[in-house]
Amino acid sequence: MTIKKLSVEETIKAYTNENGFACGINTVMKSLAPDISFDLTVAGGDFIIDRWDSLLPQPTSREIRDEYIRQQTIAECLAYFKETTVLNKLIKKLFKKNK
Repeated sequence: MTIKKLSVEETIKAYTNENGFACGINTVMKSLAPDISFDLTVAGGDFIIDRWDSLLPQPTSREIRDEYIRQQTIAECLAYFKETTVLNKLIKKLFKKNK
C-alpha cells in the first residue's frame, strides 16, 4: 500500500486535542486509511486485519507497526519538551529567588 504520510507537524495538529497529543492504534489506522471501517487484532506482535471495508489495499503489518512507532516517538518527544519547559521555568524561578 502506498501511503502519503502526514508530516510530523501535520500529525501533531491532526491528533492533538485539549488533553494533548493522542496516539494509539486508532490514530495509526486513521493516518494510514482515513474514513475506512476495519477490525484489527494483534497476535504475537503482528497486526492482523480481520475486516476491511474498502477497495483500497490494506496496510501491511509492517506499515501499521512503523506508523505506531512513529506516533509513539512523536508523543514521547512532545512529553519530553513539555517536561523540559516546566523544568526550565522552575530553574529560572529558583535563580531569581537566590539573587
